[in-house]
Amino acid sequence: MAAVVGGIFALLAARGGGPPTPTTSLSSPAVSVSAATTSPSSSTVGNLVTLVSPGVDTVAYSFDGKYLAAGNANGIVRVWQTSNWQVADSMTNPNSKGVTSIAFNRASSLLAAGDANGHVYVWASGHATVLSDPSDAPIRSVAFSQNNKYLAAGDTSGTINVWQTSTWRLVSSMTDPGSSGVNSVAFNPTNSLLAVGDANGRIYLWANGHATVLNDPFGAAVRSVVFAADNRALVSGNSAGYVYVWHVGNGEAWLTTLSPSHYEVAETLHDPDTKGIESISFNARSTTIAAADGNGRVYLWLYNPTPGQFQYPTNDAALSVAYSPDDSYLAIASASGNVYVKLVGS
Repeated sequence: MAAVVGGIFALLAARGGGPPTPTTSLSSPAVSVSAATTSPSSSTVGNLVTLVSPGVDTVAYSFDGKYLAAGNANGIVRVWQTSNWQVADSMTNPNSKGVTSIAFNRASSLLAAGDANGHVYVWASGHATVLSDPSDAPIRSVAFSQNNKYLAAGDTSGTINVWQTSTWRLVSSMTDPGSSGVNSVAFNPTNSLLAVGDANGRIYLWANGHATVLNDPFGAAVRSVVFAADNRALVSGNSAGYVYVWHVGNGEAWLTTLSPSHYEVAETLHDPDTKGIESISFNARSTTIAAADGNGRVYLWLYNPTPGQFQYPTNDAALSVAYSPDDSYLAIASASGNVYVKLVGS
């Protein structure tokens, strides 16, 4: 397990993190995640696997590479085994208004599903722990810390709530100044920083109860943020189709200083014929950025001006993208109601 979480939560007591959140355990008719059921319409053509999941909005790989999960607008979270693409589990968020974001913890033992009904459902062995957003706003993004100790959720009111996974106690609530709604949250690999992409065109880097603000150079809504696995870069994607790679200047170590003057845009990438970035994912080796675009394409950026790209069997918007832990496959949620799994090389 990773080292104890760093500076983000050092001042939580002083900030008044709030009372413990009520926890509810819900029985689920879903099978155990280790069991397999018949897949509802899946097919393989060449190096592309198509998995049917109507209304799919978000996808995520487990960190052990054994499972791929997808959440849809009907409140259903479906999990496939990657060894044979059979459905291992199908779970429904009670009273759902649509799954907006899903994330596995690093141990691959918990699956969090953020819902538009203002709740986060944490699924394990067919049961859900329900975490309520204090502001009762729709959840837009969820993320586990890399040491498995914390779960963060950002909502449309601009609030980021952080729960402790050992007790599911709410330990922090932070609000982006001037927020237009949180679109994406991500912990850095050392658990010392929480990045928040906001619809107001800013990235908020939260640490020690304070936020460093990075302005999107184009001024567009920030839809997705992700850290490189080597902790040397933060990547953001916006509604104008731009992907920015943020590095630290002056030769200083990454994230040792939280002054905005130490952040610089190292690269600007732009999707041709874009309809706006919906999701981005960094591969495990920190060499390739995948950007899902509303124009129905996924762009694979290799830190050069010309991206690789591929298009689906349909032209529907690509809504969410995730690399497998071994970098061999890329999963894409499409507005057509399919999840595409593309072999992209090892």
